[in-house]
This record gives sequence, structure tokens and C-alpha cells, in this order.
Amino acid sequence: MTIREVSSSDLDKLSPILSDEATMKYTATGAQTHEQMIAFVENCARQYREQGFGHWAIFISETNELVGLCGLNRHQIDGEEYMHVNYRLGSQYQGKGLATETVKGVMDYCANSLKLNHLSAIIEPSNTSSIKVIERLGFKFRKQTRFKNLNVNIYQVSM
Repeated sequence: MTIREVSSSDLDKLSPILSDEATMKYTATGAQTHEQMIAFVENCARQYREQGFGHWAIFISETNELVGLCGLNRHQIDGEEYMHVNYRLGSQYQGKGLATETVKGVMDYCANSLKLNHLSAIIEPSNTSSIKVIERLGFKFRKQTRFKNLNVNIYQVSM
């Protein structure tokens, strides 16, 4: 797996992922229109400039095939700041261990480059596939709360 910054040249490859109802089911935005995808790419560029990180495109190294997105976001929830990892893979790439491999790489980046003490994952309770991924990587349930009008579980791992 290879991850790199998202660019406007990725829009055509991102479209099948970001516009897919199944892939985007557990996101606050849901499936995106072309205009929303353009705004997403622009937001990624802003995040890279302002924070040095954001969402990255995930590729299969051998084929250079874009299979999904992963990233880091900071959010204030219940008066606490969380750095959280999020990820989404195209439907046809789910269940193959790619999310686990990608999140592990993001965890390594957070520990070694950002020197974080812990990392969080914010996941809807019904998203059992994502919960299995982060539990496999050592994240532990911390609490249930509301975030962006959704019921979510917050998981955390020490680095």
C-alpha cells in the first residue's frame, strides 16, 4: 500500500468511492456530488498547508490503483480534543486487510513523526467492520457520545 496527498488529478479516481452509497454509509457527509468532491480535495490541500496532514489517497503499490482514503482530523467533542484516524475503502476492496494495513501505517506516522501519545477513532456503533479493524490494532472503547448529529463510539490507542 502507498498513501499520498490527494490532488485534483485524483478526482476521476475518487469519484467511484466518494459517490458510492455503500462506501460512504458511515460518514457524516454521505455519498458526495461532484461539487462536494471538488470541495473535499480543496479542503485536503488546506489541511496539508495548515496542519501538515489531512486525508490521503490509498493506492495498491503494484498497480497504482486508488482504492480509498485515510486521514487524520482534529475534533472537539464533549469539551475534549481528539486526533482521530478515519478511512474508507471502495466497496470492492473491503474485507481484504487493506484498512488494517493502512491504519497501521497512519499509527506509525502519528507515533514517529507527530509524536502523539494516543490516537482515536470515532465510529458509529453499527459500523462493525471498522470497529473490528481498530480493535485488531489495539484501540479500546472509551465512550459513546454524539458527534455531527450521529451516535458514535470513541476508541483510543496509546502510542
